[in-house]
Amino acid sequence: MGRFSGYLWALAAIFFWGAMFPVGDFLMKAETLHPASVGMLRYLIATPVLLGIGCLRLGPRAILPACARDWLLLCLLGLVGGAAMAQLLFMAQRTIASVNASLLESYVPIQVALLGLLEGKLIGPRRLASIALGFLGTLLILRALDGAGFQLGALRRGDLLIFLSGLCWSIYTAWGRGLARRLGGLAFTAWTVFFAGLWLLLLHAPMGIVPTLPHGAAEWGCVLFLALFPTTISFFGWNEAQKTVPLAHLSFLEYFTPFVAALCAVAFRHDVITAWQWLGIAIVIASAALQERRP
Repeated sequence: MGRFSGYLWALAAIFFWGAMFPVGDFLMKAETLHPASVGMLRYLIATPVLLGIGCLRLGPRAILPACARDWLLLCLLGLVGGAAMAQLLFMAQRTIASVNASLLESYVPIQVALLGLLEGKLIGPRRLASIALGFLGTLLILRALDGAGFQLGALRRGDLLIFLSGLCWSIYTAWGRGLARRLGGLAFTAWTVFFAGLWLLLLHAPMGIVPTLPHGAAEWGCVLFLALFPTTISFFGWNEAQKTVPLAHLSFLEYFTPFVAALCAVAFRHDVITAWQWLGIAIVIASAALQERRP
């Protein structure tokens, strides 16, 4: 029963992360909220929920970092993996489709492998083939490649911003792994989310942005959805799943995010996903299956 519930939590996390992109697309295309304001509200609303869950599950003292060095690392990781990642993501969604934005999840395994290569960790042939296949699927989803050949003019500035957003998350993952193990996933997530929201609040003035609140019930509903589901439930569910589900299986499930994002975009935003893009999504998932190994 424990592993079954772990898979349910993991699937819930994947679903809400996939649904996040069409919701963010709706907010950004409306252009009434600045990307920094969306990220700030998302994180600051999620923080008390995550801390409340942490206090109930771990106790008020256990959720607090033990030393000043841990506080500093959490602050820096919140800046990179939370504030910068969200800012770049929502900026990108002003100009590109949500299925393109969802490639943030697919870029991360490639970028983590390259960061490991810089640290002297070799990439085996199986993983190299998986990365190459995933890159091919990515080109199809971006419409930079189709039956007529390469279409480099289809690439936009927003696609570069998504790549950089994924790089921020990759750095967050690589640098924060040890601290997350030491503090526990829930405490690590709660405090990095808090600092991410605080950074975005403090950066409003230097960027010349006036903090704004959502206009109307639809925008408030979208912001609350981003805070409570893709942030709170997805992170909490992911941490719950890690207790019983093998890490290799969790990594594999993350590749389904573009597929979920595409389905949600078609259902709620009436986006048109081409046959070549569906093929690209299938290839990205296949690239993960190639890399998958039994634990």
